[in-house]
Amino acid sequence: MRRVRIGVERLRRYAADTSFQVYGDYGSGPIDFVHAMTPRAVALWPEAARRAGHVRDGHLSLRHLDSVDPDGHLEGLHVGGEHFYPALEVSYDTPAYVFGRFTHAVRMVDGAGNESGSATAAVTINAAPTVPGCVARASYDSLSDQITFSFWPSRFEPVPGK
Repeated sequence: MRRVRIGVERLRRYAADTSFQVYGDYGSGPIDFVHAMTPRAVALWPEAARRAGHVRDGHLSLRHLDSVDPDGHLEGLHVGGEHFYPALEVSYDTPAYVFGRFTHAVRMVDGAGNESGSATAAVTINAAPTVPGCVARASYDSLSDQITFSFWPSRFEPVPGK
């Protein structure tokens, strides 16, 4: 079983309330854009305070001319580009898959809940399930020459909603 890690770089052009949703096809072909795989939108800036408007926000805690990201008005280059700006990758791990071709889509969500276009990627998984644990002989029937084993099943995380 293998998970797929989907990463989104939090770039400077994304506002403090920007998040993303991950959608998938669960190996069936068409992507289900009705039910997101993420239980809730994944925030790109989880540590950022929500915006309240320029006059009501802290004057020295926000940028002025170049962006609305919340890293501080007096930090770094004031009107510089993203070249020297440290981008962090925010990731989401899918449920564990065993075998098949899985397609995922990522949609950005603004603070009002509006979703913008999607980026898709497909991955082929060819993995075996985990090995069962605590395998032990439970009984033996000498008349039929059959042995019975007991074991803990392999840990399997079902795909939600399927």
